[in-house]
Amino acid sequence: MTRSGLQQDVINLYRQGVRNAMSKPAEARANFLLHLRYNFRNPKLRQRDYTAIEHQLRKMSRTLEMLSEPSTQRISISPEWQNWWQEEISQSRSRTSNSPSNRATENKTSLDQAPGGATSEQVVKQQVLKKEDGGRDRDQWGGKLPGHGGT
Repeated sequence: MTRSGLQQDVINLYRQGVRNAMSKPAEARANFLLHLRYNFRNPKLRQRDYTAIEHQLRKMSRTLEMLSEPSTQRISISPEWQNWWQEEISQSRSRTSNSPSNRATENKTSLDQAPGGATSEQVVKQQVLKKEDGGRDRDQWGGKLPGHGGT
């Protein structure tokens, strides 16, 4: 799979964070990994919001540099982050319980339908056609990258 430079930067930074967490004491690893997961998934960013993604990369790079020091042995995790992780786990379990083999007997599941009754395919089409009230595209450059396609 071909990835853009920005995608590769995100993946490399995440790998660096996991390596850093594995270098910490065993009892503290879970907190370091939770810190990494939470900060890579929050705030939720749109795929084409390049400036925000680059900002988060710089911010996480500085944070990982600080956490990678040998003197840093523990990290505190807020109850909010712990609750967030528990919700992620429960959502993951509910998705696995609705696996394709279990859905063979069902026509549509709650995951296949959007809140308005639209199917997931219709939702994807709506997401692709994001428009403001004035009819203009909300994405930068009208959904098309300038020049040769860029990264």
